[in-house]
Amino acid sequence: MSATIYFRSLAARCRTSARNCFDHFAREEFQRLAHEFDTRAEQLEYSTLPAAQAGWWLTRREQARGFEGDR
Repeated sequence: MSATIYFRSLAARCRTSARNCFDHFAREEFQRLAHEFDTRAEQLEYSTLPAAQAGWWLTRREQARGFEGDR
């Protein structure tokens, strides 16, 4: 099993646990963990992409974030 698939499955399990959890604090922690696992999987996917695709990802991320001069 690759690391990306492992992190994605952990994120899915955390989201399921958050949805089924009655404790508000635990629900927030599960959601935070799911976000961290998804972020780590995206970082791993990005590190294995060819250079042409990697540039596309950076421009999409910058567009979603906004440019520094926009603030």
